[in-house]
Amino acid sequence: MDDQDLDRTLSRMIAAVGADAQPALLTRARARIEARARQPRFVRWAMQPAALGASVALFVASAGLSLALVSGAPEASQSSTLIESLLEERGIETGSVLGTPATDSGSAPDSGGAR
Repeated sequence: MDDQDLDRTLSRMIAAVGADAQPALLTRARARIEARARQPRFVRWAMQPAALGASVALFVASAGLSLALVSGAPEASQSSTLIESLLEERGIETGSVLGTPATDSGSAPDSGGAR
């Protein structure tokens, strides 16, 4: 909007309400219109009360949907870790004990003799 269009628009608005065209009023109105024009469209939308209501409604709907999905999920077994639950799911027994590593009879397991 150029300055001539803005001046005409302000003059029509002031005449519509029957106010005097004071310079301070025109300066404030012009600054407010220019500030509103510089804001991004999303910021102007987010500042409206309807936008706040829409965002709260979207939040409530998404929270309700996630609660419904979580409540319908099967319960986890008594496994205490993720690895145990994966092994249980595949039918692998978790109680097996690993054997001790085989070592040479002449060296200790931590001596570094296998270099």
